[in-house]
Amino acid sequence: MTNDAHEREQDPADVGVDVSRGLIIDQPWIGKILRGEKTWEMRSTRTSIRGPIALIEKGSGTVVGVASILSSLGPMSLQDISNNKLKHRVGPEIYTQHDYKWNHAWVLGEVRSLSHPVKYRHKPGAVIWVELDATAREALQKAFIGAGPSRSKAVSDSISARVQVSTEKQVPYARDGSSFCRDSCNRNGYFTVGEKGSEQRFADYFAALEYLERMPTAKWRRPNPKGNWGIVSAIGWKDSVGLDQQ
Repeated sequence: MTNDAHEREQDPADVGVDVSRGLIIDQPWIGKILRGEKTWEMRSTRTSIRGPIALIEKGSGTVVGVASILSSLGPMSLQDISNNKLKHRVGPEIYTQHDYKWNHAWVLGEVRSLSHPVKYRHKPGAVIWVELDATAREALQKAFIGAGPSRSKAVSDSISARVQVSTEKQVPYARDGSSFCRDSCNRNGYFTVGEKGSEQRFADYFAALEYLERMPTAKWRRPNPKGNWGIVSAIGWKDSVGLDQQ
């Protein structure tokens, strides 16, 4: 279902970029990822996020590693999950249970452990993604200064181009052409998403985006050309490049 050689490519220097968000992962899974035993992080929904992320050990209040999300696979059948046990490391005693719902694989690469965990501020309500504070981001950057061998300009340019492509993600867009954008959909520091009457408010844009991905039809509040806020429904998803000002 995916290219094994691509998944095994783990060049630590490639993640030496500004990492702005962290994924919360519980033990024992995060330990297996950091040891190179696990390349698929199983989740209940797909993700549109690509590129460098921080790895946060659940409950620790610290970033313990970094990685890149290469792709998102699924939903998978029980047979697919069984055939790929060596990638996700989830045992049959777990994935054969009737209520098992983690049938999407977030493919990880370029994994590296931190020799010293980096503390971050955990915002209330963050259960999947955390937008890292400036102090944590700076500490992560410093942790990778000088990491890895020196590179020629051609190789460095190639890496920069790959990172730029990989960080593209998809956002839902409505019939009127508007999309769920970080700037225009932020109202007083919050993003409002969900069905009318049971809407959810998120201070973290990526947490709101993940919520939209789980909805059968993504719905969110945004201002119309007259500045009035209303709910719109998605008619599709597209790359977010160039959409921040819509």
